[in-house]
Amino acid sequence: MGDLSKNFNRSEFACKGTNCCGHSAAVHPDLVDALQTLRDRIGKPLSITSGFRCNRHNKAVGGAEQSFHTLGMAADVSCPAGVSPEELAVIAEEIPLFREGGIGVYTSWVHLDVRQSGKARWRS
Repeated sequence: MGDLSKNFNRSEFACKGTNCCGHSAAVHPDLVDALQTLRDRIGKPLSITSGFRCNRHNKAVGGAEQSFHTLGMAADVSCPAGVSPEELAVIAEEIPLFREGGIGVYTSWVHLDVRQSGKARWRS
């Protein structure tokens, strides 16, 4: 059981930087709700590889200056066994908060955010 939702704990979203914010974990409730919906739909655990990033850590990893990770509105999710990044992205697009937010498809993971400014989808 998670402390943010049925399956997610705040610690999963904590900043992974060193010598920065002390592993803060700001998380927007819409992100948690959308991720829980995604997890329920695929029926498999999701691993958050990057959740909240303080500005210092975001800069260190080459994140966008206005990254939604710094607002607690984005998560990078590794794909569970048997689910490709494309498949995960297609399922994420069925969830309004992700469909209207941002979805980025990478080699072994997917960036998901709940931005309010309109749809963004890309491949890297």
